[in-house]
Amino acid sequence: STDFEKSLLRFRDGCRVTSQSLPVIYAAIGKAYLGSRDSLRTRTKWTADHQQLLNAVAEDPIATIKEWSAADEPWTFLQLCFEWHSVVTLKAEKFWKVPVEVDATASGLQLLSAMRRDPVGMKYVNLLPPESEADDPQDAYMQVLRVAEQMAAKSADHTHLLPYLKYRAVGKPVVMTAIYGATHWSFTQKIKEALLKAGDCPDQPTLNALAKLIYKASRKVFPAAFETLDWLTKLGEHAHKQGADCFRWNTPTGDTVHLVAYGCDTTKVQTAFNGTVSFGQWNTGKPDKREQLKSFTPSFVHSYDAAVLKESFTDWNAPLSVIHDCVLVLPSDMDKALDRLREGFVSVTSGDPLAALADDLGVAAAKLERLDQGEQSLDSVYQSKYMFN
Repeated sequence: STDFEKSLLRFRDGCRVTSQSLPVIYAAIGKAYLGSRDSLRTRTKWTADHQQLLNAVAEDPIATIKEWSAADEPWTFLQLCFEWHSVVTLKAEKFWKVPVEVDATASGLQLLSAMRRDPVGMKYVNLLPPESEADDPQDAYMQVLRVAEQMAAKSADHTHLLPYLKYRAVGKPVVMTAIYGATHWSFTQKIKEALLKAGDCPDQPTLNALAKLIYKASRKVFPAAFETLDWLTKLGEHAHKQGADCFRWNTPTGDTVHLVAYGCDTTKVQTAFNGTVSFGQWNTGKPDKREQLKSFTPSFVHSYDAAVLKESFTDWNAPLSVIHDCVLVLPSDMDKALDRLREGFVSVTSGDPLAALADDLGVAAAKLERLDQGEQSLDSVYQSKYMFN
């Protein structure tokens, strides 16, 4: 969902602003303005230092548009300013009703790193506790860019890419979407959009080189996760070789997923005004194994995203909204929600989910060797501070 759409959400039932919920509100406002890369202490301090700005924005958003539009999530920040002014400053409303949010740090990488018990991958997606209370969250995208920078500096063919590796938005689309099967073309388009926005966009050959370099760096930072992606493709191929027309697996929350893709019979007609138009039978009932394989990995990862939320909130009886891996609750419920997310995540990734997937697809270990798990304990997730933040 877009920032603007999220900013329209409002719960019917609210909560009182207490000494326990106020720090959550401070952190939420600071996050909306600064983004999620800074520590909770930094976000909280920003709000404490800018209360006059919050009230000014709420009183006259048109006159202060330059200030609030500079926020990381401007519409959410504006919404929080209105609520702050009404509930905390003027006390015109008794209850705080605007949801505050937490997002998973690269949820696909979190899940695969945890399934593999990979200490390196788990570190960079905040599944381990920070070394000190004041530490900033780990930033997977910037870590990949740092590694890409090291790689570029060692190669005369890549030194011209160094100026573009300072932009976080250049690393994010590759790291975030590679786990869901995004293509090289998609990488280059997203990188192009980011650099156009920064006013520093190079030619197409440079964009291609950037995408390739960042992808290689991603595999270097998260070797276990990308090894898992390769293994999942092989698993799907083996299932097809054994005659499977669809992929079917069970999630830890007791749901069964049927992944089916059908081919289509179409005819293309060249028209004078509308160009090439395709028409015909779009659902033939004939399995399209190529499309099934293409969508297998992202579908598996997303099924576990959903399982984490289901495991965490099935019996939740307070206001709640979810958008993929973003959870929105009232400030008074945030600590409880984070505890539930940690517990739900550990529950869902316990055991060996990848081996269970292969068993569900009927591919024996003799046909495809199971992936090893590392020595990192999932217990670290219980102490993680920024898994969702």
